[in-house]
Amino acid sequence: MERRVFISKLAQLTLLASSPSLLATPVFKKAVWVDKPHLPNYLQECYPCLFNEHLVIAGALEQSTPESATMGAMDASNSCYLFDLCKQAWRLGPQLPVKRHHLGLLTTSQGILAIGGFSANKSDPWQVKKDTFLLSDLDDHWQASVPLPNPQAEAGYATINNDAHVISGRGIIYGRLADVNDHVFFDGKQWQRAAPLPLARNSGACVAMDKGCLLIGGRIQDKRHQNQSQVDFYDKNADKWFELAPTPFASSGIAAAKHNNKVYVFGGEQYNYSINRAGITMMHSKTFKHIWQYDFASDKWQTLPISMTSTRHGLGAISTEDGIYLVGGAQRAGGELTTNTVELLTFQSDY
Repeated sequence: MERRVFISKLAQLTLLASSPSLLATPVFKKAVWVDKPHLPNYLQECYPCLFNEHLVIAGALEQSTPESATMGAMDASNSCYLFDLCKQAWRLGPQLPVKRHHLGLLTTSQGILAIGGFSANKSDPWQVKKDTFLLSDLDDHWQASVPLPNPQAEAGYATINNDAHVISGRGIIYGRLADVNDHVFFDGKQWQRAAPLPLARNSGACVAMDKGCLLIGGRIQDKRHQNQSQVDFYDKNADKWFELAPTPFASSGIAAAKHNNKVYVFGGEQYNYSINRAGITMMHSKTFKHIWQYDFASDKWQTLPISMTSTRHGLGAISTEDGIYLVGGAQRAGGELTTNTVELLTFQSDY
């Protein structure tokens, strides 16, 4: 289906275009950053979820002691942190049975599903896993759940019609770590196959919609971590992917959330390579603090006049009634200047 026809159909059929305000040209209204209580520790590479009026973070790269650190000053975490939205306070939740980083978290009717991720030691910090764990109550314990069909991490994660979708990211191909286009979903009993992502990539952002999900940006491991601007929409009913308008520029390590019928993308990082006069390959990196907004009615992105308070990648974004929470991340590419920052982006009015 041609993209313009698909967008028109999507705008008519989804709740995203049910409001008359969405048919007008979007005009930015004032948005304000509000500082929130900091995380109990410095962490990045997290995929938080919202469960029973709590922000939940588990399985990340967390600041560690020199003896335990496996990646610079960081190590995979088995900690679970809970932020009570009513009390506006953090507390420790049930500890994970294993240490993981880049662990996917999704809210389902059965509870919080923790999916895949990497285990780490000093000799190999990128051991991709397929085990999953379920937390049915915030005061209970994590229980082993049905493992993924294949190891998968740094993927896109979305709950669609109560099914937990895991899309692309990194897995194992011919015995080596590589980008995979696998797309599977858990229906509460077993994992099932769904349409694979057209362009395999990792470190993008995934946002659940009313009838599917968006997979935004990311990078390709085998192309020297080349960032991508591609945006794909998964139509759950048709079990098909459709390419949408690309992001303003290519980025990875981003976070995204849906709020007030718009999609917002935050931050990210970039790696570039050059060869110096001695013939040695040099790596250059940067991080970003932009905020992009996507509008379905026009299939267009815009860069908002407000930006993040600092550059960050590997952060988490969660939408609530009060606005969008940003948690953690690192101010420099890789594991440098990891933060414990928690901020809420509040909007003066809809736009």
